[in-house]
Amino acid sequence: MKVIFPFTENTSPFVPHTDRISDPLPQYKGRPTLTHLIQPLCKLPVSEFIFITDYPTNPIQAYMEANYSEMTASFIEQTEEKGLGHSISLASNHISEEPLLIVEAEAGVNLNWTAFTQSQCSTIAVRRIVDEKPYGLVELRDGIVGCLIHKPRRTDLVIAGCYFIRESKLLFACLDELIQAGHLRNGKYQLTNALQRMIDYGIEIQIQEVKSVGHPLSYESSNFFNADFEALRSV
Repeated sequence: MKVIFPFTENTSPFVPHTDRISDPLPQYKGRPTLTHLIQPLCKLPVSEFIFITDYPTNPIQAYMEANYSEMTASFIEQTEEKGLGHSISLASNHISEEPLLIVEAEAGVNLNWTAFTQSQCSTIAVRRIVDEKPYGLVELRDGIVGCLIHKPRRTDLVIAGCYFIRESKLLFACLDELIQAGHLRNGKYQLTNALQRMIDYGIEIQIQEVKSVGHPLSYESSNFFNADFEALRSV
């Protein structure tokens, strides 16, 4: 299995897009936030960590080499802000047909990573919302994902920023179709559009409902790391 971290377009807590922070690896409880993300995933059968950023990767690369030298890691720079789908597409040369785990930097959830990545089919982590105005929504049909929507709101399940994809080859083919067709939404290539194409092609995608443990991960978020990482986050 390979893991992609798309730290792009103001979603990353590691490197600022303004001058508000000078530290590219801010600390939390005495350790860089990157450590809190990497540690639970190191317990999984990961063959490669792939970091996609829209800023120079030197600080993250140096940190990984100094602290996780035993792990294979690759670093890709997204030079144009073309959306999450475009970010993921940049990793196509690193993926063959092995399962793929995508973890967005703002994914603040309680999640059993072992169970999540042992699912027999592709799975999206979702959480229920009440008063928020979500961006990516999941609509179920007969217990599996039937439609990924943005508006109008017809469901209370919001995408929680974690995706386990078994059909990784097809995902990249769908991303390539979107990019070749210039299929943009709000000026960006959306990962959800590629996942919807997979569903349209007959791929079954399940959900795993999780609980939020705080606000979206950022340099100022104080609640994100309340999860029990040593227990791999139980649902």
